Amino acid sequence: MQRLIIALVLLLILAGCQNTVSDQVADPLERPTRTVRPTASATPTLTPPATATATATATATATATPTPTATPTALPLALSGDPRTVGLTDPPAGGSACGEVDRLDFPMDPPDATSVTSGGRDFGSFRRRYHLYHAGEDWWLSRGRSNFGLPVYSIGHGRVTYAAPLGWGRDQGVLIIRHTFSDGRTFLSFYGHLDPPSVVLRVGDCVARGDKVGEIGDPRTPPHLHFEIRTHMPNEPGPGYWAEDPTLAGWLPPSQTIWESRIVALPGVGWIRPAAAAGTRGLGILAGSTYAVLEDDQLIGLQVTDGRQSWRISGENRVEAALVDEAQALIYTANSPGQIAAYQLTGSEGGSITETISEPLWSLDLEGFGFPILMPFPGGGLVLARNNKLLAFSPEGEMLWEMDEITRPFDWLLAGDRLIFSTVGGDSSLWAVGEAEPVSWQIKSGGRLAGLGDQLWFYGVDGLYQLDLPTVSAELVYELPQSLLSMGDIMALPDGGILVDHRDRADRRLIVLEPDGSVRWQRSYAGLVEGNLRLLLLDEAVFVVAIQEGNGTGEVAIYALDLEEAALTHLFTGGTRLSLPEFTQVLPAGQDRLLINIGGGSMALLNPQAALEAVSPALTAR
Repeated sequence: MQRLIIALVLLLILAGCQNTVSDQVADPLERPTRTVRPTASATPTLTPPATATATATATATATATPTPTATPTALPLALSGDPRTVGLTDPPAGGSACGEVDRLDFPMDPPDATSVTSGGRDFGSFRRRYHLYHAGEDWWLSRGRSNFGLPVYSIGHGRVTYAAPLGWGRDQGVLIIRHTFSDGRTFLSFYGHLDPPSVVLRVGDCVARGDKVGEIGDPRTPPHLHFEIRTHMPNEPGPGYWAEDPTLAGWLPPSQTIWESRIVALPGVGWIRPAAAAGTRGLGILAGSTYAVLEDDQLIGLQVTDGRQSWRISGENRVEAALVDEAQALIYTANSPGQIAAYQLTGSEGGSITETISEPLWSLDLEGFGFPILMPFPGGGLVLARNNKLLAFSPEGEMLWEMDEITRPFDWLLAGDRLIFSTVGGDSSLWAVGEAEPVSWQIKSGGRLAGLGDQLWFYGVDGLYQLDLPTVSAELVYELPQSLLSMGDIMALPDGGILVDHRDRADRRLIVLEPDGSVRWQRSYAGLVEGNLRLLLLDEAVFVVAIQEGNGTGEVAIYALDLEEAALTHLFTGGTRLSLPEFTQVLPAGQDRLLINIGGGSMALLNPQAALEAVSPALTAR
C-alpha cells in the first residue's frame, strides 16, 4: 500500500512538471481568436461658434475577428554592417610619424565608455570652491567606489608631448598627447591625476588608439581622471580651471569633440553642426530647405544644405512649444503661462527668409497655467492642448471651438480634413477633430497612428486596428499581447501595408502586415538592436532609428531595412554624453537625405545611400 501511495505521488509530480514546461515554451504572442460584436450609436453634427464649447459624442468601435497571431518563435532579424569600422587604420599612416587619427575613443572603458557611470558632463561648469570654470571633464568608472589604479587609454593615434609622474605635484601625474588629422588639424589630449609609477611613456613616444597610457592615482580629491582636449600648452600641465569660458582660451569640450570627430568620419555624412545649447528641439522642415528648431528658448531656421542659421524669431516671451504651418507660412508658439502667438515667414516659399523676426502677426494671453502641446488644425491653424482642455484656432487667431475634460495627447496624424490624435492616462481614447465635429472612437487605449492615402492604422495596447474615418469605426485586424507603447512605433508602407515595431515584456519584434491585416513576416530583434525604435520612410526606402540612453549618455543608430530580405544594415551611429532623448529627431530632408538632431548633442546631414554603399557594397550592387 505504501508503495502504491508513493507511485501516485510521483505521477502527480511528473504531471505538474510537464505543465510547467509547457507554460514556459508557450509563445507570448499566441492567443485564441476572439470576436467582439460592434454596437452602434449616433454621432451628432456640431457647429459651434468661435467661443463655443464643443461636446464630443463617442461613436462605437466596430471590432471584427482578428487575424491569428504569429508563429510560436519568431526568427531573428538579420543584421549586418558597422559604419564605425569603415576607414580604421593601424599607425603609422599618412604623413604623421605616429599615424593620423582614424577614429577617437573615450579615455576610460574604450571605445564607447558604456560602463562609465560618471564622466563627460562637467566641462565648463563653474566651481564655487575655486571661483573658476572647469577646463576639462572628471571621469569615474564607477562613482562612489574607489577608482584608484583603474586603467586610462589614449583616445587616438598620436605622439607624447609631455609626460611627468608628478606633473601636478600632490595631484600627481600628467600625460599629454598630440593628435594629427588627415587634413592637417591637430589637438592635444590631456590625462591628469595619474598614479606616478604608471606614467612610463616619454616625450616623443608614439601611441595608438586604445593603448594604455597610465592608471588613476590618488590626488587630494577622490581618485578620478581629469581629462582635457585643448589646442595650446603642449609642454605644460596648465591649471585645470580657468577664469572664464574655457572655449575662449584654447580648450575644447572633450566628449563633444570626440563624438563630433566620430560623426564627421562616418560615410555619407555631409555636414555636422556642433551642439550649441543644452537642448535643440526640432520642429520640422520648411519648403524642403530650412529646419526650424527651438534653441535657447528661441526659434531659429537652419539651412538644410549646410546647417547654417538663416533666421531667428526673438519675441519677448519664452517659447516652450512651437508648430510649423507651412501652408500658411506661419510658425505658432506657446508657453506655460498661456501666451500663444503666430509669426509670419515672409520669404520665398515660406522657408528662405534671412532676417530676424521680432513682432508676431497676432498674439493671445490665455488664463491659467499648464505646459502646452500644439497640433496642426486641418487646412491651417492650430490645436492647443493644455490643462485638460483642447482649443482650436484659425490662422488669424480666431478661436473656433473649445473642448473640456480631455487628457493629454500622445500621438497625432492629419488625415484629409480631420486631425486624429490619441491620448494618455486612465481615460485614454482616440479622437478625430475638424472645424465642426469633434468625435471619438470607443477605443480606451493610448496608441500610435499611421496613414497613407485612405489607409489609416492605430497601434494600441492590445493590437493593430484599421480605422474608417467616414464612419468613425475601427476593426481589430491583428491582436498582440499588451504592448509598451512608449517604446513601439507604426508606419504605413507605400504598398498599402504596415510596419509595426512591437515591444512587450517577452520580446521585441518588427512585424510587416499586408493591407488586409495578414502577416507578411515578423522577426525578433531582441539582443541585436538596443534602444527605442522609430520608423522612417524616405522616398520609398525604409529606415529604423534606434535611440538608446544609459548612465546619462545617449546614442542614435540608423539602419536601412530591406523589406524583401527582412534584414537591417547599420548605417550611422552618433551620440552624446549629455543625453536629452526627448529632443532626438531624424527627418527626411528632400528625397535622398536624412537630417539628424541628437538630443543634447550635435546635428548632422546623412546621405543614406552613400552610407549603404560604403558599409555594404555587396548589397547596393544587387
